[in-house]
Amino acid sequence: MLFQYLYPENHSFENLNQYLVQFVNSLAATNSRSRFVLNNYFHADFVDILNESPKLKGKFENFFNSFKTLGDDEKTRFIELLNNVQEFNQVFSDTTIDLDDCKTESINNLIGNDSFKQLADFLFTCVKYDRWNIKGHYQLIYEALDHKVCPFCGIHTLHKTFREDYDHLAPKALYPLVSIHPKNLAPMCHDCNSKNKGAKDVLYTDQGNRRTFVYPYSNHITVTLDFSNSVIPQTDINNQEGNWEILFDPANDETETWDEIFNIKTRYLTDFLIPNYETWINDFVLDCVEENIDLNDSDLIKEQLSLFGRRFNRKWYEQANLIKGPLFDFLANCENDLFFNSITTIYNRRVGAA
Repeated sequence: MLFQYLYPENHSFENLNQYLVQFVNSLAATNSRSRFVLNNYFHADFVDILNESPKLKGKFENFFNSFKTLGDDEKTRFIELLNNVQEFNQVFSDTTIDLDDCKTESINNLIGNDSFKQLADFLFTCVKYDRWNIKGHYQLIYEALDHKVCPFCGIHTLHKTFREDYDHLAPKALYPLVSIHPKNLAPMCHDCNSKNKGAKDVLYTDQGNRRTFVYPYSNHITVTLDFSNSVIPQTDINNQEGNWEILFDPANDETETWDEIFNIKTRYLTDFLIPNYETWINDFVLDCVEENIDLNDSDLIKEQLSLFGRRFNRKWYEQANLIKGPLFDFLANCENDLFFNSITTIYNRRVGAA
């Protein structure tokens, strides 16, 4: 997203999805009289797993009994749909790919019930089992990161001591065929995953139009924040509280989707800028006091604000600097005398208190 994950190729985490795909492909020749014999339809290694898990075995059998009664065209269509989404990373950038037939309602209609959806949901609960080593999968992703923060917001820390949530990029409630597909799963901070993205469809708008979603294992967004439409607090007699507004540069489909899915602008303003603005300004003044920089001159204030902006921009993913860097750049160039006078007032109070 803001930066890329390295996808852990050929990890054991992929095996569960591969076993499912093999199973479905083996069903092409079934008919209404076919019996659910594990060795006929499953990889030998997975047979042992099923024998240890009666509930999982039961979910497979329920789907098997529904699938075997389908007509040949329906069987072929379902198998095609599952095989076609195996390179699922492609659908995020190619908006010509129609995924309506892959959605839950279409799959349920094709099968005649929700037996595959129930199987897919139960399979995802199995992902946490030690045999799939999802912890090791996460560690490979984490260790390869230059920045140990969530790439979807760029702010919240990703932890090494425990595994972060694995988000379904295309939600499993809507796309059961990729419920356990590793290329549809990515670590994400709790705020991005549970509190904001949730079950939003990243591939279709609410109006049903396909859209581009930047795929975190192969692409990223290059974006900066623009505060040029903002009203700085205490600088407008008709609006003493000010009004902060964030624009994206560039403003395009990718950044619009990013904002809509993760509620970026609102979170950046509500959780970080608005509650911390006065602290950031006071810290700026205090640092200048400690460095014996006289802030009684607006040109010098601009110079120092610009210097702080460059410092924040150099360490983009530390302490909300991706907000603070563009913010201080904006303040340095705002040409707002009331704002610069307020900096001088804070400075002189600090110096007087010292």
